[in-house]
Amino acid sequence: MEPMSRRTLLRSTPRSIAETDAEILQRVARGETGAVGELYDRYGDDLLRFATRLGGGRDAEDVVQETFLRVVRIAASFEAKGPSARAWLFGVAARIVRERRRALRRFLDALDRLASQPHDHAHVAQCNPDLERVLARLSLAKRSVVVLSEIEGFTSEEIAAILSIPVGTVWTRLHSARKEMRIGLGGHP
Repeated sequence: MEPMSRRTLLRSTPRSIAETDAEILQRVARGETGAVGELYDRYGDDLLRFATRLGGGRDAEDVVQETFLRVVRIAASFEAKGPSARAWLFGVAARIVRERRRALRRFLDALDRLASQPHDHAHVAQCNPDLERVLARLSLAKRSVVVLSEIEGFTSEEIAAILSIPVGTVWTRLHSARKEMRIGLGGHP
């Protein structure tokens, strides 16, 4: 039996199997959204296991989703070092996990600053489990500015541009949200 040429193999093999990861990423870079699905089919489960093992828990699925969203933006930067983009994708996911942990740390530090009695570390530690409850009670407008400021690290001017509101409105919402959070966490207004 004669070995199959690459041309014969490509004709008889579905596109998603015959293409290398680099070729798929080139399609992603050109804006072909279906190509992202092909990468997801190849590596989604592996990335989910990885994110879960890094301590992502229930956030692991969000990490995987964010990984593929970021891949859409950075696909053109992929430099093939072999037939697979698996290691590159794992690197993207690992960076996202680090960024999320750093953002959470910044937010918890901000809560520490918001506490009316910063010397009472036991009180602050006791309040942290109630963070989701306190955030959920804020209006979406206030919660948005708090998250953009304290977690994502944007300046007031950047938040104003993101939300298409005046900078003064950002300051007012932040002030009000911080006050509500202090009260919700058992501090003084």
